[in-house]
Amino acid sequence: MSKVNIIPFENEHAHFILEQPLNSKLLELKPEHKKYAYFLKEIGMSFTGVVNNKPIAAGGVFPLWDGVAEGWVLATEEINNYPITFARVMKQRTDMMIANNLIKRLQTSVKADCDLAIRFAKWLGLKEEGLMKNYGADGSDYYRFARIIKWVFLEIYLRVEPHKKHQIITQI
Repeated sequence: MSKVNIIPFENEHAHFILEQPLNSKLLELKPEHKKYAYFLKEIGMSFTGVVNNKPIAAGGVFPLWDGVAEGWVLATEEINNYPITFARVMKQRTDMMIANNLIKRLQTSVKADCDLAIRFAKWLGLKEEGLMKNYGADGSDYYRFARIIKWVFLEIYLRVEPHKKHQIITQI
């Protein structure tokens, strides 16, 4: 089995992924709705999993405003050959993007009848907040999931040089 390489996300990756069968038939998009996926690129906040120079999945966070971001994932059916690898990468990268950008709320929308996506959102540490009726482009229902992160700012004074103040940011 080939190795999954992680590279920065490019909009062309979304185009390629959406032209393939997706990881769940429940997530297939109509052609007129695919255009929205081409605006997901945020430098340092999105990535693509590639096998044999072919994008098989991409994910990231899209900032809405300071401290709040929308998480997203696009995946071809080929991701089913690498479920554990991609799940671990997604979790690690998501945690890294949260920390690097001091995100206090990460949210996502999950199609209500897609059990796989619901389980994945919960595994990533997101909690269900409620049902969004008629939310999908096709009129389908979605759940809103979110992860709330509380940050504590600790000021530590070095004993060696008390005049130098260092700030450490930690997550509760």
